[in-house]
This record gives sequence, structure tokens and C-alpha cells, in this order.
Amino acid sequence: MTRPAMFSLAAAILWGVWALMAKLSADRIGHWQSALIYSAISLLTILALTLLNRADLSSMKTSGIMLAVASGILGGFAVAAFQKAITIGPLSTSLSLTALYPIIPVFYGIMLLGEEITVTKGIGMGLAVVAGVMLNL
Repeated sequence: MTRPAMFSLAAAILWGVWALMAKLSADRIGHWQSALIYSAISLLTILALTLLNRADLSSMKTSGIMLAVASGILGGFAVAAFQKAITIGPLSTSLSLTALYPIIPVFYGIMLLGEEITVTKGIGMGLAVVAGVMLNL
């Protein structure tokens, strides 16, 4: 297994456990409280990893910073929407539908970055969309 595949698999497993814990915590302490606590702890985790890896913060470009800020704002709204979805609905349908989000950047990659997609991957994405719809019926 390649390193990118190992990290991707780790992320998928961690996000799966995270979603379950987010649902359970929201049921116990509330939607906004849960999102605030796990987001704050996430920030501290990233800060610790940044320091441990001695990341160079002095040579950051303004355009990269602005994109990161926009990404953070969008990510915050996405977390809030996801948290609301799992609070008012079942985890199984909320999670299966939001798990289709990678299809959106793939389309942007094709349209804006000139990336190519194989027929097999295209069929797989189509089947994922069908599965997402079927899981929410």
C-alpha cells in the first residue's frame, strides 16, 4: 500500500469514528457546544503537529494564506451543517450523503486543473452517487 493510500485510509477511519463521536456528544451536550469543543481540540492538535514537525511559517505567501482562510471559513460552515444534519437526523443517512463530498473537488480538478479521470473511476463515482441516493430513500 502506498503512503498516500495509508494516510487516506487512516483519515477515513478517523473521520468515521469522529462522526460517531460527534453525534454522541451532540446528543449529550448540544449541537453548538459539541462543535465548539471538538473544533477547539482539533486546532490544538494541528498546532501541536505543526510545532512537532517544525513547519516553516515565515515564508508563507499571501495568496496561500487567503486560500487557507477561505478554506477555514468554508470548513467551519461545513462542520456546522454536518453537525446539524446528524443532530436532527439519523447518522447513517447524514453520513452517507456527506461522504460523497470528494466528488465535488474531483469535478473542480477536472474543470479547473485539467486533471483526467479514467472511465473506471468515472463509473465508480457515478455508482457512489447512486448509492448515496439509495441510502437516503
